[in-house]
Amino acid sequence: MSIRTLSSTSTVDDFILELKDQDGSPDLPAPSGHQSLLAQARSRQRLSLRELLAKPLLRQALGPDLLRRLKRGDSTLALVVAAPSAAWVAPLSEALRDLTFQGLQIITPSERLNRPQEQLYRAEEAGKALARGVTVAGIAADPSRELSQVLLAAADATIIVPVPGAALVEQAIRAFSRKGKPVTLSARDLAGLDWPDYCAAFRPGSTRPAIADRLARAAGARTGVMFAEDAPPLETLTGYGEARTWAEEIVREVEDRRAGHAPTAALESCLLYGLPGTGKTSIAKALSGKLQLQFVMTSVADWFGASDGHLGAVVKEQKKFFATLRATRPCVAFIDELDALPSRQSLSGSSNGDFWAPVITGMLLGIDALRQTCPDVVLIAATNYLDRVDPALRRPGRFDRLIEIAPPDVEGLTNILRAHLNDELADVDLAQVAQLLLGRVGADVVQAVRSARRRARLAGRTLTLKDLLIEASPPDPRSLAELKACAIHEAGHAVVAVALGRTLQGVSLQLAGASGGMTRMAHPGFIPTRTVIEDNVVIGLAGRAADLVLGAGASAGAMSDLAVATRELSALHASYGLGRTLLHQTGAEDASALVRIDSRFAHSIEADLQRLMNRAIMLVTQHQPAVLAVAEALIAHRVLSGTQVKALMEASPPSAARIDDSPASQHD
Repeated sequence: MSIRTLSSTSTVDDFILELKDQDGSPDLPAPSGHQSLLAQARSRQRLSLRELLAKPLLRQALGPDLLRRLKRGDSTLALVVAAPSAAWVAPLSEALRDLTFQGLQIITPSERLNRPQEQLYRAEEAGKALARGVTVAGIAADPSRELSQVLLAAADATIIVPVPGAALVEQAIRAFSRKGKPVTLSARDLAGLDWPDYCAAFRPGSTRPAIADRLARAAGARTGVMFAEDAPPLETLTGYGEARTWAEEIVREVEDRRAGHAPTAALESCLLYGLPGTGKTSIAKALSGKLQLQFVMTSVADWFGASDGHLGAVVKEQKKFFATLRATRPCVAFIDELDALPSRQSLSGSSNGDFWAPVITGMLLGIDALRQTCPDVVLIAATNYLDRVDPALRRPGRFDRLIEIAPPDVEGLTNILRAHLNDELADVDLAQVAQLLLGRVGADVVQAVRSARRRARLAGRTLTLKDLLIEASPPDPRSLAELKACAIHEAGHAVVAVALGRTLQGVSLQLAGASGGMTRMAHPGFIPTRTVIEDNVVIGLAGRAADLVLGAGASAGAMSDLAVATRELSALHASYGLGRTLLHQTGAEDASALVRIDSRFAHSIEADLQRLMNRAIMLVTQHQPAVLAVAEALIAHRVLSGTQVKALMEASPPSAARIDDSPASQHD
């Protein structure tokens, strides 16, 4: 089976019309005396548009060889035609009848193929026609859902018809009306338009500018379809790592396609994940701007907000999104907050499962159909919680790439500051500001710049470095004793991390919500061993160890550290097969629940925690001078880089106390 596609930016070389009337319409059959003038005008309009838009698009999508075979009718063919939307099915069906021999049988789409009786009827319809030697063409906006599987399997070719491009619409306007000067249209003027929009714009007697103006107004009224004008240029984005590399690869591939040098397989899709505010939406918009393509954005919340919240209405909004993509292609499609669609794993045994199952299935099938029939759509989604996304969505074929956008490092923060400051403070070193912002995300940087500008504006002066420093490190309400306690705690994490060979990115004493500080490290690897996991736990417990050895004693401030340590060790024993048994009891995300229901398991985890806590205490004791030095530097500067921590450790060498780190001593 072959698949043919047509870029919507292509010109139509064989656009031929015999113009008989002054308005540019082809000769039409004389209306019956019983028709009203309005009915005559509507009939004339539909036929004119079929000649001007539907037929040229279909002619070039079919290609000369297939069109020739259809006109001769000397062989039985099975075709599947993917229409831009449901509204295009009728005009394309009429155009196909005009372009081919009279024996062609058109099979219309059905939305009831989930019913066994309808499936049987549609299967027999296609099968019997082909068995009689009749050429069959099924035309649908979503062939995989609306056409029989018998026809889909038997298809000799799948034809993908795009929406009209600006060149074709300009040509159609010139042919339709002789009044007024020729018009020039852009992709923006046609963004999201469907067949009824063209019907409403191409009115008999209209001037060319009037038709173009109606189209532009209709495009401007489309919700969810936009041009990402507020996005920064893709080449200026910093701190995005693999995500920017992927976006640049998509740009090159699209440019190659436009030049005719690349295959027409579906463009690679991507699921971006990371903390809130890391710029997932920004890079999607930047890609759209770079490609000069429409940006179509949706979310599960949008489907609920645009409907009454009942299942049928939500599913209709979901289908509307995919229909918009088919009618807007080529474009960039962006699904925000994908985790709002729950994973079926989390719905097991839930009373909400019956509601969400059709919505999840609709998303899976919608993406499958989109990628099959619209290879020129760049599909991107974003989530803050990758583990909450259904595994069937995360697999290649739906979202080919899973890319994390992590908080930027000092260099990335500096570049983000530069990008948003424009020409302000051009000669000022921003490294100190970036250090204070370490651990924050791009959205925090943007807010700091805005607040600094506001501070300067209210003071009636230009922006200064001091304004940025104040916003990056606002006054801390904690007492000196509280600051010292937090500094010792974070210094324990940081020093032990470096002592265990981890790459420390930075440590901060900045307030962030309920957190009084943060220590950031590079990921130790993607296939953790027991040693790696236990080192993670030791680093997590090192803050509490520093509290015990050098501070005022244990406090509730280590609650999150204990939660992470319990979760890591529970997964080690119950999920990874790295403990005393090979038994897999549950998934890693649910392993810690066993602590509440299995007392023997809880005692085992507690034994591990106590053993690793003792190891953390020994490491803090051994590196006591370095922990104190880092804590003092944190109180003074609030933020330290990994390099600065290493320098302080080198200046404060450890004691000679011996610590047995052998694997044998770490295992039960």
